[in-house]
Amino acid sequence: MGLEVVKVLLKAAAGGLFVLLFAALAETIAPKRLAGVFSAAPSVALGGMLVTAGLSGVLDVRQAALGMAVGAVAFVVYCLVGVPLLKRWGAWKGSAAALGVWLVVAVAGYLVVWP
Repeated sequence: MGLEVVKVLLKAAAGGLFVLLFAALAETIAPKRLAGVFSAAPSVALGGMLVTAGLSGVLDVRQAALGMAVGAVAFVVYCLVGVPLLKRWGAWKGSAAALGVWLVVAVAGYLVVWP
C-alpha cells in the first residue's frame, strides 16, 4: 500500500474513533438540540488533523485548519441565507441560491487565505 492510502485509512480510523467519542458526549448533553454541536464534522476533522500532524507535519495541519475555517465560515453564511431563501423561493430554487452563496463565500475565503 502506498503512503497516501495509509494516510486515508488512518484518518478514517481516527475520525471514526472521534465520532464515537463525540457521540457518547452528545448523549450526556441536555437539551438534545445542542447535541448536534458534537456531530461528525468536528470529530472527523480532529481525527484527520491528528493523523496529518503525525505523518505530514505542522505546515500541513495549518493548511488543513485554514481550509476548515474557510469552509466553516462559508457554511455559516449558507445556513444564514438558506432559511430566508427557502421560504421565499421554495426548496429547489432556495437551496440552489444558498449553494451559490456558499460557493462565492468559499472561493472568496480561499483567495483571502491563500493569495
